[in-house]
Amino acid sequence: MKSLIYIIVFVLTWQQGVSQNVPNGGFETWDKEDHFLLDEWITYGMAERTTDASSKEYALKLHNYKNAAGNFVSSSLFNVDWQNGSVDKFPYNGDPLSMVFDTKHILAQGDTGYVFAGFYEKGQYIGQANISLNGSTGDDYVSYSVPIVWYSFSRTPDSVFIGIQSDLKNDTKGQGFIIIDDFRFENIGQRTVEVNNYDFENWTNLGVVYPNKWMSIDLVSFRDWGAFLRNPSVVETEQPFRGTNSLRIQNFESWTAPDAGFCFTGSTTEESWRPSFPVDKKYKYLQGYYKYNNGGGDTAEVSLNMFIAGNYLADGTIRFVTATDKWQFFSIPINYYLDLKPDSATIRMFSATDGSSKSVTTVFQVDELKFVDELNNTIGIKNEQANELAVYPNPFTNSIDFMSDGGTFLILNSNGQLIQKGSLTTGKNNIQLNSYESGLYFLKIQDNNHKQWQQKIIKQ
Repeated sequence: MKSLIYIIVFVLTWQQGVSQNVPNGGFETWDKEDHFLLDEWITYGMAERTTDASSKEYALKLHNYKNAAGNFVSSSLFNVDWQNGSVDKFPYNGDPLSMVFDTKHILAQGDTGYVFAGFYEKGQYIGQANISLNGSTGDDYVSYSVPIVWYSFSRTPDSVFIGIQSDLKNDTKGQGFIIIDDFRFENIGQRTVEVNNYDFENWTNLGVVYPNKWMSIDLVSFRDWGAFLRNPSVVETEQPFRGTNSLRIQNFESWTAPDAGFCFTGSTTEESWRPSFPVDKKYKYLQGYYKYNNGGGDTAEVSLNMFIAGNYLADGTIRFVTATDKWQFFSIPINYYLDLKPDSATIRMFSATDGSSKSVTTVFQVDELKFVDELNNTIGIKNEQANELAVYPNPFTNSIDFMSDGGTFLILNSNGQLIQKGSLTTGKNNIQLNSYESGLYFLKIQDNNHKQWQQKIIKQ
C-alpha cells in the first residue's frame, strides 16, 4: 500500500513539474503591487501609509523627494480636491478651541512643513488655526496643540477645510518627511466632533495585480513612472481553459489612442529580452491555449527566446489575427541557432504588435503555457502553429537566404536600431550582410499579404 502511495505521489509531482516548466504557466497564482490610497482625503505627491503610528495601526507619511526631472518636490494632504472638485471640506459642527495632532518629522534645512485648518459657517470664513514645522523631532512623536483664532462671536462652524504640506514654500531644498497621526479638534483638552478618517486608519489598496513570476506594462508603468494605466492591460480572469484562473491581455487607452497590452516572464523590465527563468533541456515547442477578441486590425503575438550563458540560442514566434471566442490550441516551434542545450528562457505576449494597436476592445486570453517535445492538444481542436521563417545559414558569414512571397524587410541591430531595409521578390531572396560586425541582429519581414515574421540572425 505504501509503495502505491509513493508511486501516486511521484506521478503527481512529475506531472506538476512538467506543467510548470514555464513559471506559473497556468496563471493560477497572482500578486499585487500595493498602492494604498487614503480614504476620505486627497493626497498629492508621495503620500504613503506607514505603520510608524502614534496610536492604532497606521499613520500618514508625506515625503519631500526628488522627482523624475531631478528636482526636489513636496507632498500634501487636503480634504478638498483642487483638480476635480469632487470633495469640498468636511462637515463639522463642533465647538473647538484648538487644533491638535501628533507628528514625527525630519525636514531638510530651509524646508517648512505646514498644518492648517479653516472653519466655515454658511459659506463664510469664521476661524482658522495654522502652524509651521521645521527641523526634526527625532525618533519620538510630538503632540501639537494650536489655538484657533475666531473671527466670529458665534463659533458655530458647519464645515472645515484642512491642509497639510511637507513644504509650504514650494521650493523644496532636500529629502525629508512629515508623519501625521490622530488629527483632531479639542475644547479645553476634550475631543470634539471627529473629522472623517481623523486617525488615518482607513486605506484602499488600488495596487497593480499581475501574475506571479511575470511582469506587465501595468507594473512597469507603476514602478518606473508612478502611474496607473487608464484601463488595465493585464487582468486575472476566472474563465480559464483549465484550473481556476487564466491571463487576459488587452489593449489600453494611452492618451487619445489605443496601445498594446504586454506581459513577459521575469521580475525586471530588462528580462523581457534577457534570461528570466531556468530551463533544463532543449525543448522543441512552446504550446498553449488562447482566445482572441480582435477589435479590428490588430495582431496578437507570443514569442520566446532561449539562452545559454546569457547569449541568444533560440527563438520562436506566433501571431494571431482571427478572432475566436472558444479556446484554441497553439504551438510554436523553437528555432535553435546551434545544437546546444539552453540554460534559460524568456517569454513575451502582446495583445497587438509593432505599435499598430487599432482598438481598445482587443482582448487576448492565454492559458496552460508549457514547453514540450511532443505536442499535446488535449481538446482535439485545430492546431494553430507558427509559420517558421527559414533563414540560412544562421549563424551567417556574409549573407542570408530565405523564401518569401514578396514584400519588404527590415534589419535592426541588437539595440533595435534600423540599419537596413529593402524590397523582396517572390521566391528565393539573398541579402548581403558582409559589412556588418559580428553579433546579433533582427530580420523583420512583411509580405504582400501583410503577414509578418521576425527572426534573430547571428553574424559570426
